[in-house]
Amino acid sequence: MTDQTSDATDDAGVGSAVDLVSAERMVFFSDAVVAIAITLLALALPLPHGATSRAVFKSIWADRDAYLAFLISFVVIANYWRYHHRLFRNVVRLDGRIITINLVWLLLIVVTPFATRLISGSGGLGARFTVYAVIQVATILGVLAMSRHIRKGHLLRLGAPEPTSRTDDAALLALAGTFAASIPVALATESQWAFVIWVGSAFTARFVRRLRSQNSL
Repeated sequence: MTDQTSDATDDAGVGSAVDLVSAERMVFFSDAVVAIAITLLALALPLPHGATSRAVFKSIWADRDAYLAFLISFVVIANYWRYHHRLFRNVVRLDGRIITINLVWLLLIVVTPFATRLISGSGGLGARFTVYAVIQVATILGVLAMSRHIRKGHLLRLGAPEPTSRTDDAALLALAGTFAASIPVALATESQWAFVIWVGSAFTARFVRRLRSQNSL
């Protein structure tokens, strides 16, 4: 009986170690994909041209939309990565659902450099803006789906605190809602004023988080 108990304990330990390695592999893979996506953003930046310093600065100003789109996408992807790191830092076991959601999320991250080039193009701003905003809404919803499943799927290290709360979920929904609300503005105005709504998205998420926190007291 003692030998059988010892064998069972050893098997459980080996199984836990294998699960942990699998979880770490997925995190490393996700980090690599995010790094590649950010690198692609930089590689797509237009090089300034001109025979004089004045001409170079003029070329940089002419491509200002592309540089602005790069900065926006860099901040967006960097924040996604930070949230992903927060979600998975205590995950020690994976299941098929979390792997699938994570792969879909990575697909959207990889598509973001394409959407960045699209939004910095000329003509049809409403349509270009809509494609970018839809990708961001889907990416945020992917983060939300991972967050909820990690909390409910028993994937965390024993005794580890939950990485997120319902307040965090509400903030994510507010962020996705703000991106979604910018779409009709872009389609109706065909102007860059819709970017202002994106700037306000962080304040909206912060307001929802504070409101939820106060109501829970």
